[in-house]
Amino acid sequence: MSELYRFIHAEKANHPIVLEAAPLSLGTTPEIDAALEMAADLTQWSRGRELFDRVRQNNLGSEDRIAEQLLFRLAELVGKLAHNVAGPYRHFDHHAGWQIGPIAYRLTVEVQDPVLQDRFASALGSWPRTDPGTAP
Repeated sequence: MSELYRFIHAEKANHPIVLEAAPLSLGTTPEIDAALEMAADLTQWSRGRELFDRVRQNNLGSEDRIAEQLLFRLAELVGKLAHNVAGPYRHFDHHAGWQIGPIAYRLTVEVQDPVLQDRFASALGSWPRTDPGTAP
């Protein structure tokens, strides 16, 4: 199983992928749709850098909308991971996949949606637990 599949797709049947879980609560954009389509098609992963650039351009206008900015950040990570796994030289940062969980957590805190938290926890396999009054 490839790195992209492990980090983007849930390993259990019928679980949503991380990026797909968010638009169910937050809506979608053509860039998010493109990221989901590319992630689902192994033959398109070599277009990861192109997708990253497209999403980054749209993300630049969302500084005042934090939830939208975080959602675009997840889509950027899909592009990074696809590009890295597809193999073209000049890889993105090797730790891109590890950013998915923390960004999903920040997005959930921002929108305060328990359903979204459940979707992310299902897609990621777990969720950070905190005691009252402590940060995760």
